[in-house]
Amino acid sequence: MARPPRNFVEGLYHVTAQASDTRFLFLSDAERELFLDGLAAVCERYELALVTYTLMSNHYHLVVAIPDSRLSAALQRLHSWYSRRHNKHRAREAHLFRAHFFARQLESDEDLLWACRYVARNPVEAGLVADPLDWRWGGARANAGLERPRIPLDDEPLRAALGGREGWREGYALFLDSEDEPAANASQPG
Repeated sequence: MARPPRNFVEGLYHVTAQASDTRFLFLSDAERELFLDGLAAVCERYELALVTYTLMSNHYHLVVAIPDSRLSAALQRLHSWYSRRHNKHRAREAHLFRAHFFARQLESDEDLLWACRYVARNPVEAGLVADPLDWRWGGARANAGLERPRIPLDDEPLRAALGGREGWREGYALFLDSEDEPAANASQPG
């Protein structure tokens, strides 16, 4: 019997999907670039607002705003498209992604900030970089204003969660390395 579709409502979500078994989703920078191209296209087509992301070797994380229940269809399209390209290039046929992705609705500004911090720090926790702002394959550098985004990002939820004041990007960068609670006034000039 097929699994019933999940009912997602409008809101912000932390989403992650993992490779099947011991497979890797990304074995090269070119594959990461290809995936980002597909992610950008899917976000545009399904009107999803990507806040941030991180690509690891065997999984990825997104923080994304959705207008309704279209998240499942969007990820199915992304995963199917990328799997076909990846498997063709690698002469494989097996499933690339696990059957189900994880998605948790973010309930507050604080929840959003902690989810974005978790996503940005994933490469640090994996021992790949010492500073989350050193990871090339995530949105944290763009969110912090250190570079132009590789794919379109919606900074508005982060800006609002940090009080919406000038300097919010610097407050966000500081929060990524801090164990402290995020403060809406952290971005307020001294």
